[in-house]
Amino acid sequence: MATICKDVQEWVEEQVWKPVDDWVERTEKRCEEYDWWNPIGWFCWLVTIVVKIVRWVLAPVFTLVFRIVCEVVNFFVNVVAAVVNIVLAIPIIGPIIKAIIRAVVTAVSYVIGLLDGLGRLVGIRITKHLRVHVMPLCEGVIPLAYEAHLAPIMRETERILYARAQIRVHTRFHEPIRNPPENALRLGTEVDLIADEAWLKGTWHQMQTVKLFESNLWSLLAVGHPIVVYVVREVGYDGPGTVAGASGGLFTDWIAVERDSVVPQIVADATGAPATPLSPHPPTVASPTATVPVANRSYAQRIIAHEICHSLGLLGHANSNPGELMVPGSITGDALSPFQVGIIRSSGHVTFL
Repeated sequence: MATICKDVQEWVEEQVWKPVDDWVERTEKRCEEYDWWNPIGWFCWLVTIVVKIVRWVLAPVFTLVFRIVCEVVNFFVNVVAAVVNIVLAIPIIGPIIKAIIRAVVTAVSYVIGLLDGLGRLVGIRITKHLRVHVMPLCEGVIPLAYEAHLAPIMRETERILYARAQIRVHTRFHEPIRNPPENALRLGTEVDLIADEAWLKGTWHQMQTVKLFESNLWSLLAVGHPIVVYVVREVGYDGPGTVAGASGGLFTDWIAVERDSVVPQIVADATGAPATPLSPHPPTVASPTATVPVANRSYAQRIIAHEICHSLGLLGHANSNPGELMVPGSITGDALSPFQVGIIRSSGHVTFL
């Protein structure tokens, strides 16, 4: 809620007060063109003075009133969120309630998204925004990855979503989570992922969301709420390297990707032989030490963009062809169809601010 209040205040400053200040500055310059005895010049100066006084009075009053309203609303939202967090943390019951509410909100979001789609058909193309938080886990206290490893793949994710769907991704990296429970490091796919989300693993990830954000009410509705990228040891239960990532689709606010699929370089010894297996050994950033980094053959540069699109509403891989972002297996391209673009831009996670 605080973020929304800040965004609105910045929007008012940029779209209302700044244009007024610019207009006053331009008008004052025009007023100087009149002689001192010209009545039009005196009237011109009078108008600019009145506008200045109104602007100086209204701006602080608006800011004060808006902050008071935001604080009151934020208080009640946090109270509701505290109750919501307790309920959603209950295994089985919480995920079912969340799924029902999320289904209704998603349907409404897609109906509203039709307006954006119609606008794009007639050439109105407005940039939308998506916020993504990246959170690696640790093997005990040893991080599976650091920001330096994950920055290149997030830059590629930002490029793809803007180039293909005009969605500006705002990425925030977090410190790796130390000492996570063992089962949080291994997540299933498809039916297994649904079961994991409904039981204790889902509870753990739900509580991480609560810690990340001041209120989980928007998580329940998915209105402008960020998507969290968890870097885990294993996706799927067939060992690292079998499946690169997983998403719960519309009903979760997080995706999971294997460390071995998102780290571009791995540890190698002085002879250049890669360390095997890739996990659980932590990766390394290039450094003048006895070990040197080499290219990771399991690296999947577009996997995070692929899984984020699942969370934004692209379910399954049907009708996907080589060269497209949503193709299963090896992703060699980043193409999205107009229909797919319409779906992800209509997600509640994607907003105009």
